[in-house]
Amino acid sequence: MAPINCIIVDDNEIDRLIVEEYLQDYPEFKLTGSFCNPLESVAAMQQQNIAVVFMDIDMPVMNGIDFFKTVNNPPLCIFITSHPDYATDAFEVHALDYLVKPLDKQRFDRSVNRLKELLQIKAKALHYDLQFERDTLTIKEGTAITRINMQDIIYLEAITNYTRIVTPSKKHITLSNLKNLMDQLPDKKFIRIHRSYAVAVDKIERIENKELFAGLVALPIGKTYRSSISSFMIRKPLQFN
Repeated sequence: MAPINCIIVDDNEIDRLIVEEYLQDYPEFKLTGSFCNPLESVAAMQQQNIAVVFMDIDMPVMNGIDFFKTVNNPPLCIFITSHPDYATDAFEVHALDYLVKPLDKQRFDRSVNRLKELLQIKAKALHYDLQFERDTLTIKEGTAITRINMQDIIYLEAITNYTRIVTPSKKHITLSNLKNLMDQLPDKKFIRIHRSYAVAVDKIERIENKELFAGLVALPIGKTYRSSISSFMIRKPLQFN
């Protein structure tokens, strides 16, 4: 993969330095600038082919989300903020991820790996095709063809405009966004549980606090989806512990 140009925008110098330190574990990323407010980053975005921005939200010169709304053809953005209440607004501008300070290294690593996966998907985008049959999905990647039995699907994960299909043996990527994919899957066999996740109803085992367990996988439950989960259960009722 070619170097991934990125910048950091945060009015807190210590927080910028933490992100810089964490990025050192990823030599494929090239940090081309570190700025204390969004307006200082404009020239870099216009001239340096920036692939991703690590951006704070609550900054004195301009709010990071408001700034991002003004950018034409914006790069991917991972918001890093002390304010969890901005999450909905962040995803409305198609943020790749939303990290809450103090920044946790493991959480940061998951976000960066998701970013790398998305960039790889975009590089291959023209070679993908998805077809639906009665009980299978067929994914074409160039000349390679993969058939997925719908009964094997555990959950679906939205990655911006793409969707990851997870089975017990492998993870597959499609170029369909999660909403469009859900519209084409068998009715009542999959249920949306989060802005970024849908799960096969017959794979649901239990719910504990704010997580749903499908096999060994724990998935987050969005507040707006909790009430709809129980009504879609086929084999057994759910209890929220």
